[in-house]
Amino acid sequence: MLNKNRWNLVAPCGLYCGECTAFLDGKCGGCRSNKGLSKEYRKYCKIYRCSSSKNLKICLECKEFPCKLFDFFKAERLEESSWFLDVWSNMKQIKEMGLTDFLRKKENWLRKRKECGEKRGIKYCEECEQWPCEFLKRPVLVPVDLKKFREFMRKIE
Repeated sequence: MLNKNRWNLVAPCGLYCGECTAFLDGKCGGCRSNKGLSKEYRKYCKIYRCSSSKNLKICLECKEFPCKLFDFFKAERLEESSWFLDVWSNMKQIKEMGLTDFLRKKENWLRKRKECGEKRGIKYCEECEQWPCEFLKRPVLVPVDLKKFREFMRKIE
């Protein structure tokens, strides 16, 4: 049986919390954990609230996906919209391969990123002169500014 706490590594929206700088630095236990930063973000996150009310593990299980709540991940410019593609891809992989295999794949990817950083004497990819690279083509996952997050979520009905 899958340990319920492993779901803490995947937000209902599909973000892989295990790669977030706040998670890696011990400042957050992941979206579902209600530990650290997640306590504040969960107060305002309508995606979390919606998925919980529908008893969904991931939003892809919802017949209304993608809904207006996912506008948060969309960008004005195509090169900045990698987040929406990333969260959608994560949810699709979880649905197809299951959480355990998905997390195994992500943990392996994260280990390779860490090894790459250690070889270069850096902690996070954005510090690397060769980034974006084969390991990470989009921006590094960091907590979004809480004030901006709260304001965006308030605008959504």
